[in-house]
Amino acid sequence: MADQEPVAVAVWSALEDRAPSYALVEGVDLVVIRYGDEVSVLYGRCLHRGALLSDGHVDGDNLICGLHGWDYRVDTGISEYNNAEGLHQFEAVIDVEEDAVFVDAAAVRAWRRSHPQPYDREAYLGLYADAHGDPVEDKNLYIQKLAREG
Repeated sequence: MADQEPVAVAVWSALEDRAPSYALVEGVDLVVIRYGDEVSVLYGRCLHRGALLSDGHVDGDNLICGLHGWDYRVDTGISEYNNAEGLHQFEAVIDVEEDAVFVDAAAVRAWRRSHPQPYDREAYLGLYADAHGDPVEDKNLYIQKLAREG
């Protein structure tokens, strides 16, 4: 990662095979997934409702969102169900000597500039905010408002 800003997102030896792990870099939620001797670092929010994908699970080669079951290939971030949908994949480097997985903080920062994050981490339930809304679950925003304000 020469000429980059490497930042550790996981301890390599601590990553369980095909078990999503959470990381936060430059205000962007990431999901780190080890599969065999490789690793994938993807944008960590489901494109459907913004759920944290580190709360999901891996089924075969797919990362499955724990909220509504949306799928993303572990190795590419592309949905197997709908190839037009995909999570951004960040370049990741495994450093066995340092026992760490690194991404480039500058690359994450650049991505965030064109993809502003709507999550207010300081607010009650801010990390879990529903940034999209949905007619099928049209009361979510109201329920969250009640939870925050009573």
